Amino acid sequence: MKISELTKHLNSDDPQYVFAGMITNKVLDGIAAGIEDVLSAQEATQKSYRKVFSIFIEMTQNIIFYSAHRIELEEDEAGFGALEIAFDGDIIKISAANPITDFQRQKIGEIMEQISRSSPEEITAIHKQKMFDSFDDPDSRGGGLGYFDIAKKSVKPIEFGFEETSDGSLMFRISAWA
Repeated sequence: MKISELTKHLNSDDPQYVFAGMITNKVLDGIAAGIEDVLSAQEATQKSYRKVFSIFIEMTQNIIFYSAHRIELEEDEAGFGALEIAFDGDIIKISAANPITDFQRQKIGEIMEQISRSSPEEITAIHKQKMFDSFDDPDSRGGGLGYFDIAKKSVKPIEFGFEETSDGSLMFRISAWA
């Protein structure tokens, strides 16, 4: 999958950060520290930077854990994907895209449809229940918990989509606002 196919959906008019490629936890730590410093210092993002930062971290972890193009490293793991943080009027848009498998499309699609059908109150209740459920399973990576967390924190309904790329890969994209 070409990086340009990932980033074509991350084409906001006022981007602040765009990153595409293999993302590890070490890369996440470095990018996150810089983003947090810059967002907390800018007047336009001082009030929302914690929410922006939290959504960004969740989206990045989803790429690391679930990208169809992954590498297991000795003390880390890497996933292929793209991320963007951009101004969207007076709010911030956070977007991500990464390749997924057909199986993941079905699973993620079910989660996204449940989120789309749910009110903000229902999203909060489902998120809370999924959090409790994940405590009982030490091997769980959340079972969709992160997507509900993103939806709960977004000030607008999240947007998502699936697309087949030119090489036949399947791509998932998601956007949220803070």
